[in-house]
Amino acid sequence: MKKFFLFLLIACSGTIFFYFYHAPLLQAYAGFFTVHTAHKGADAIVVLAGTVETRIPRAADLYRQGYGPRILITEERPVNAFTEQIHCSNSQMARALLDLLQVNCELTRVPSLKGGATSTFDEAYDLRDWSQKHNYKRIIIVSDNFHTRRALYAFKKIFWGTGIAVEAAGAPNDCFSENNWWKGDLGISSYILEGIKYLVYCVSSQNFDGIKNF
Repeated sequence: MKKFFLFLLIACSGTIFFYFYHAPLLQAYAGFFTVHTAHKGADAIVVLAGTVETRIPRAADLYRQGYGPRILITEERPVNAFTEQIHCSNSQMARALLDLLQVNCELTRVPSLKGGATSTFDEAYDLRDWSQKHNYKRIIIVSDNFHTRRALYAFKKIFWGTGIAVEAAGAPNDCFSENNWWKGDLGISSYILEGIKYLVYCVSSQNFDGIKNF
């Protein structure tokens, strides 16, 4: 009985503590996943496939500020290739966004080694092959803020021993941030899943056979 009351006391104390201090705790958790290491003078700014609506404007800002002379975009495997006949692809959307932002720069789609990337690891292998062929010394990868730590970790794993440096730059969005992500469905799903995915990436350097798209 004493153990039960002790457990109850600890649980209540933890609940009360979290109630009053949940905001800084959740902000600290989210802050772990955001990494900004980009410096000017890279060989290329690389937009990882995904939400180009946020990543392309960030890449455009970096380009304007002299972080790199060109913008690349990775090739992802379409969920339904047939729909690309009526919807624009990621690279087409990226080009349209750059035109809208009045950024007149080179935009190149990096070919996939396997018919379209299905994970950040796939993108890293694609970029490693491309970077070696073009004698790059340093690249900057651009992704959503919450994805930057995992993306950088994956790229550094795959680029190990190549002599090519990889840096990261995060892109914000208008729906959630590190300061309020727990207040909306999109923020919750993004940060909770990111924690799980990061742990998976820590123990692997390739896709798991049982998980085809993560």
